[in-house]
Amino acid sequence: MARKTPTVWVAYSGTVSQAALEIPDETARAIRLESAGWWAWLESATARSFAYPIYDRQAGYIRGFMTVRKEKRARGGQYWVAYRRTAGVVRKIYLGRSAQLTQRQLEASADRFLAMEGALQKEVRPGQSSGALLEWEAIMRRVKSSHQMVQLG
Repeated sequence: MARKTPTVWVAYSGTVSQAALEIPDETARAIRLESAGWWAWLESATARSFAYPIYDRQAGYIRGFMTVRKEKRARGGQYWVAYRRTAGVVRKIYLGRSAQLTQRQLEASADRFLAMEGALQKEVRPGQSSGALLEWEAIMRRVKSSHQMVQLG
């Protein structure tokens, strides 16, 4: 059986955005972020994780999701942490206690993950020459392979 993770969906209308948490297998309506229901859900024992979309404003679509998890710390108390796997590497951003988990903070964390993803695409990788972008490198390899020397006679 597939695991069903609560998901935050964000609706953008110009510069205004509204977000709501949808919990699978619950008949109740979605919980709006930063409402009394949101704060109560974050503090509940059943709230362990949820997914939040990473929206690329330039492209106009969702690039993926970050997983936000509640973790216990050695000092005591529970804290929220966001995770995202990019290029085989798991990245982590500390978000804080439930009272600090606002839509603005979640959006900022999603933007940080998107920036990390962009930085990974621009860095030099083994076998890549002089910092060229990966796409450019792939194009040049195709051009070089199509121009093969043919010896006549």
